[in-house]
Amino acid sequence: MKTTLLREFLVLAKQLNFSRAAEQLNMTQPVLSRHIKYLEDYFDAQFLKRNTHKVELTAVGQLFAEEARKILSQYETSLAVIKNSLGRGPRSLSIVFLGEATRSFLASFLGDFSACHSDISVEYCDIELDAVPDAFDRHACDLAFFIRPHKGRRLEGLQHIPLFTDPLCIAVNKNHPLARRNVVSIRELGDWPILGPSRQSSPLSWECCSSFLERYGIAFTQIKEGSNLETNCFNVEFNERVIVLLPKHRRGLLGDNSVLVEVAEEDCYFNVELVWHADNMNPYREVFLKEFAEFSGGQNWRGRLGLSLTEADRQPGAVLPMLDATQRDVIMAR
Repeated sequence: MKTTLLREFLVLAKQLNFSRAAEQLNMTQPVLSRHIKYLEDYFDAQFLKRNTHKVELTAVGQLFAEEARKILSQYETSLAVIKNSLGRGPRSLSIVFLGEATRSFLASFLGDFSACHSDISVEYCDIELDAVPDAFDRHACDLAFFIRPHKGRRLEGLQHIPLFTDPLCIAVNKNHPLARRNVVSIRELGDWPILGPSRQSSPLSWECCSSFLERYGIAFTQIKEGSNLETNCFNVEFNERVIVLLPKHRRGLLGDNSVLVEVAEEDCYFNVELVWHADNMNPYREVFLKEFAEFSGGQNWRGRLGLSLTEADRQPGAVLPMLDATQRDVIMAR
């Protein structure tokens, strides 16, 4: 059986939508349906329940997905071990990052890393938050700089190292009543119409907004869904009543007619993290992690993040040590 069939099934098992899965796999929906039927016929089992409204995994479908992940992981691990033993392993590393949140310090680090390891080809790409899980699923990246709400769910199967925190803020038109405030309580946000991302097309971005509101018993009801945060912030420029939730590092999206106001509650902030898949066997990932641990030890993260001392020391949003001593020791011991 071809391993591509297992990969296709895992994409479908995650998306639970034939159209979206086929689009992600760059194939037509009929071809994907034919491949899934082949798998079900091969095992003489029903992996999926289908109706006009949704697709669900059956119990045996869930089991097949779990075993398929193990098979693919072992397959890739074995190939990597054999190639490395023959000196043919890929001397490359792929990293994705989230724009302004990490660009300043990452550019400095990658310059030093490439100078010290000229034999390792480093590929890096600035992508949207919701594209990160897909990049891991397609094995298109080895490491990612990722942001998630404090107390928000972690992506399944990923290892996490916390880097620093970033306050939750709102963007409002300069004529909005809240624009005259230094800080606002999250409890006040339910009184205003909210612009936000689509839950269907951008589930992680949607969680970045909804999780804070739901934590305080506020329904996340949007008057309009924007295709991305840039579009929503543009709407604030000419709409004097709406609000947009965003992390502070995205303040560069605001125009002349908008202002940024921080949320007062101390638990309303984002965690910026370095993440990688637990099954990733690229040997140069460990090289990167060790170098990054050393790099993080003596950096002025307040300065690199563009925060004043006052901003960095107040809560929420205090910049954490990039890696504490224990985390550095763990990585350096690998």
